[in-house]
Amino acid sequence: MRPLVAHGVLAVRDEHLARIERWLPKVLGRLPDAGERRIVERWARWQPLRRLHRQPEHRPTSHGQACGIRQEIRAVVRLLEWLPAQGSSLASCTQDHIDAYLATGPAERLRIRSFLHWTSRHQHTRALTAPFYTSSLAADIVAADTRWRLVHRLVQEPGIALRDRTAGLLLLLFAQPPSRICALSRDDVLDDGTTLRLRLGTHPVEIPPPLDGMLRELVRHPVGKAHRLEPGPSRWLFPGARAGRPMEPVSLSRRLKALGIRPRPTRNASLMDLAAELPAFVFSRLLGFSEQTAANWMAESGGDDAPYAAHRARGTAGTRPANRGSTAPAPRAP
Repeated sequence: MRPLVAHGVLAVRDEHLARIERWLPKVLGRLPDAGERRIVERWARWQPLRRLHRQPEHRPTSHGQACGIRQEIRAVVRLLEWLPAQGSSLASCTQDHIDAYLATGPAERLRIRSFLHWTSRHQHTRALTAPFYTSSLAADIVAADTRWRLVHRLVQEPGIALRDRTAGLLLLLFAQPPSRICALSRDDVLDDGTTLRLRLGTHPVEIPPPLDGMLRELVRHPVGKAHRLEPGPSRWLFPGARAGRPMEPVSLSRRLKALGIRPRPTRNASLMDLAAELPAFVFSRLLGFSEQTAANWMAESGGDDAPYAAHRARGTAGTRPANRGSTAPAPRAP
């Protein structure tokens, strides 16, 4: 199967999405009521799974996205397992039941909000709701000087593998998680010989030296255990151990941790700095984040654009103010 994918006979499959599709019937099997199983399956396929199916082909489902979808579906299944003990069911559930359920368990129970709104709209239940599931985005974050010390190390210390050096700088300077870094392809690199731009969001971002030179080297000489088995140059900037597949995010995270770079807290530090410096619209378009994520990080950083970002994310903003284009300078490595 994998050699056929590598040689272009079969299309590349979204592995995380395929695993969720296989897992869904198993978790739904915990629900004894066939009608409730059908409702949950319909919601799952038309809401969380549909979001994954609509992603661009060059950006497959990440490990983090897959975990989030599983947690959301599990939260719904647990609610429906809890209701019979209260003498209720999905059809007869009241807001008092929902409030009691949320008050007696962990914050992860709030993930039922999307399901409740969907069942209310489709008249499977009466009007039900739950608060947004939120967390402190900056709770796990490294200090700014630690982040820049890691940047200096990647730029200046000899002996660090090129792909680790490049991936680390993409995380530390542009807040790209390992899942997105691994999904970068040669087509995402736009190089006119003078300026190199990288497609991280809807608008390519200019890459400063020395990171631009590292990316050029990766395009010329891809590094991976299986790239020699492919009929031509690997399409991935970070080829994996399997022919035709990129490096696994877990493997990249392990390599970065060996260099002292903990992906989540260092990425959070990068997000905090970028949100404080860039307008929300630029933050969203250049770095490939949703406007809601931009708004959340704007609020955490206390940036001047926070009210505007929140307004846009709620979907109530009018036309975009002038001078909020993609001309903001890219972060520069020392």
